[in-house]
Amino acid sequence: MSRYNEKKISYAHQEQLVDMFCEILCQLKSKQAIKNFLKDVLNRQERITLIRRLLIAEMLYGGSTYKEIAKRLHCGFPTIARVARWLHFGRGGYQKAIQLKKVK
Repeated sequence: MSRYNEKKISYAHQEQLVDMFCEILCQLKSKQAIKNFLKDVLNRQERITLIRRLLIAEMLYGGSTYKEIAKRLHCGFPTIARVARWLHFGRGGYQKAIQLKKVK
């Protein structure tokens, strides 16, 4: 993902922007509409980065080791560690996404 200086946008304004983004996603009524929006908003590498993070979280949740994940997904231990930290100490978003994925 692109680098930016988060200090140029206040935390409160960042939260408003995230809320707006989430509202847009909620209002898109179909999977295809969401897919088209994400393909317009994110470049290919950004989409792959997001998907890989979810796959890392899913593998960690399933009990895979860092070594297994690194070998399968071609990512470094620091990336896996960051996802592990968010998975275990975040706001529960990864767990919810993993649970939703398993329902389908």
